[in-house]
Amino acid sequence: MQPADWPSDLLPPPFAAGARPALLDVVAPLARADARGRDVVVLIDGLGAELLEEHRALTPTLRRLAGSTERIRTVAPSTTATAMVSLHTGLAPLEHGVLGYTAIDPATGTAVNQITGEPGIDPQRWMPLPGLLEEHPRRAVQVAPAKHQGSHLSRVAYRGWDFQGHGRHDRADAVLVAVRRAGPDGLVHLHVDDVDHAGHHHGTDSDAWREALAEADALLGTLLRRLPSGTRVTVTADHGMVDTDPAHTVDLADHPSLQRLAGTVAGEARALALAVRERDEAPLLAAGLAELLVDRALVLTRDEVLGSGLLGPQGAEPSAVAAGRVPDVLVLARGRWGVDDFSRRPEGARKLVGVHGSLTPREALVPLLRTEA
Repeated sequence: MQPADWPSDLLPPPFAAGARPALLDVVAPLARADARGRDVVVLIDGLGAELLEEHRALTPTLRRLAGSTERIRTVAPSTTATAMVSLHTGLAPLEHGVLGYTAIDPATGTAVNQITGEPGIDPQRWMPLPGLLEEHPRRAVQVAPAKHQGSHLSRVAYRGWDFQGHGRHDRADAVLVAVRRAGPDGLVHLHVDDVDHAGHHHGTDSDAWREALAEADALLGTLLRRLPSGTRVTVTADHGMVDTDPAHTVDLADHPSLQRLAGTVAGEARALALAVRERDEAPLLAAGLAELLVDRALVLTRDEVLGSGLLGPQGAEPSAVAAGRVPDVLVLARGRWGVDDFSRRPEGARKLVGVHGSLTPREALVPLLRTEA
């Protein structure tokens, strides 16, 4: 499928027609070893550009900076693991091989969680390409919940970074400690995950989500007041989010003739990545899913994924590490729909309200703003 055939409710593939999603170039210019002055990057997980614009009344700090805010594209799938690795390597998913919330492991035929990893998976071997801070060793400190130290995603995305953990109520203090550790020419990255968590569990049209957004905005305001004068601050996100419900969910477990064709179920409900049991069954699975889903999702074969510019430049060959992880069939949900095989997911997957991974503007556009303390 060529981009001209792309559904109008989905944004074009992020690398189509020579494009490059701007998220790849947010951290890259800050990673230079010769950079002078302090930089702090604040990533508000799950805060899409459309969601921010709809809720500016809750965000006095971000509202004040609206004139310095632009919309940019994130990568596909629009999910944390893929976006964070692209952010911190400057590479397309087709190069680094982190292709979703869970990704196909061709060696075992299983789906590997890209946040937590799995027993026996070495993060260094899973994603062996260098991070930006390994290539350009500026002093840098990652600030995140203490439980993230040494996690699979941290070891994949944040190579070359020191770690500063924080608890529920001491994030601003942790950032200030990290700024001191990084020194006068250092780089700090803060990952704020409350908005994403609230969206997943309660939806974006909930008091819990609105409170999480207001708290994230208040945190940013505190940082701008307390950081050393002249500190450059960049604010962005990894993806946005849409709300779904059981009435907008297709479970492949209810369609056994299609379910049996999928040997591995990876990705997530908005970007379902399937590997077939037998190679010649991929066209059968793709055709069956297209007939079942009609306008509820876009169904792509592996060749269409590679030819469209979804994961990297159009027609580019996947890297050695990514080649076996590109799905035989990829399902990109449209509207508020989700498509999954919940018989092969943890129980909590079915209960998620806010979801992401596809290419609707609500998921694939994120804010970017630059200011100074």
